[in-house]
Amino acid sequence: MKRLYFYNKNQGFSSVELLITMVVAAILLAVAAPNFSEAMLNSRQVVKTNELMSSLRLARSEAIKRSTRTAVCARETNTSCGGDWSNGFIVFVDDGATAGTIEDGEQVLRVAQAIEGGSWILNRARLVNTSEAPLQRAHIRFGPRGNSHWRGSGYFAICDGRGQESARAINITLSGDPRRARMDGDILLNSFGGEAACGTAP
Repeated sequence: MKRLYFYNKNQGFSSVELLITMVVAAILLAVAAPNFSEAMLNSRQVVKTNELMSSLRLARSEAIKRSTRTAVCARETNTSCGGDWSNGFIVFVDDGATAGTIEDGEQVLRVAQAIEGGSWILNRARLVNTSEAPLQRAHIRFGPRGNSHWRGSGYFAICDGRGQESARAINITLSGDPRRARMDGDILLNSFGGEAACGTAP
């Protein structure tokens, strides 16, 4: 009587096959990782730009609707204004005696937390419609007609460590309307017709 022997041909991977697989995986990871990192940075820029844009629009619309003054300021804490926009920002009803300061009885409408990942926000604005040099401002205040106290216009730049080529910006028009900055060739245009420059991190 003949005995039948069965051999299992699936003995797993050889060391050479495992080595080849690991080399291919390493190559794919090296190619994919920079693209993934870039996508994450771009996503963070979009999220923070949208958050700032919606906060500016909220402040302006509430000023018109309530027939009062509202403001967006750089956040110090969740109930006080500071000077660094990268630490977040606050939308509040600003009808008290001191513009740009959250006083007793003034309602906070929205609080945005600090921007993350080595990114920053800065602004430049003129308070009068002249040749005054645009400067960093700690707040922007909207009136009942929707106009802002940046009467000479201004802009916000949202930046990160990649430099100017990755920057995004929001322009504040003379009427107080916030609008996304557009590109003119390789230049991100600010409300003054120049470049919405990132400068350096605060």
